[in-house]
Amino acid sequence: MSIRVLAAVAVTVLAGLGVASAAAADPVATAQADLQKLVSDATALHSTVLADAQKISADIQALQGSTNRQTVRQTLQADFQKIQSDRQQLLPAVQSDWSTLKSDLAAVKEAKAGKGQLKPLLQQAQQQLQQERSSVQAALQAAHQAAQALRQSLKGSGHGKGGGGSTNP
Repeated sequence: MSIRVLAAVAVTVLAGLGVASAAAADPVATAQADLQKLVSDATALHSTVLADAQKISADIQALQGSTNRQTVRQTLQADFQKIQSDRQQLLPAVQSDWSTLKSDLAAVKEAKAGKGQLKPLLQQAQQQLQQERSSVQAALQAAHQAAQALRQSLKGSGHGKGGGGSTNP
């Protein structure tokens, strides 16, 4: 019975190696796989940064009307550090995927194969990633504008003890 198990394992391993070597021999399949990995990693990056930006906006909303500058500063610094940390953690994988995809596309071009197969996939991925980038940029812009409004409200409450809260030119 153990011989049958070993034979089944050997067949499975050899079949897996055959699929892997076939994918390695086919530059189009390799490029498609790497494109999917790039889109997956970039989507993870965008989703994480988007969530961080939305948290910043939510924290700013919660801090509206606060007069404790120290609390505001600590909260927003923690949020900023989180977004920077997440970006630094996830960006290298995206950059590596992009480099790999570029070399795969060069191999496809050199092999003169699959150009028609890859073009629509590349265009679709480009559109998807552009939409994700746009949503992240919009969320970051909204958080920035909310932070500026909070900053102005703190200036008015902090310096307006005797004068009415006007700023000096």
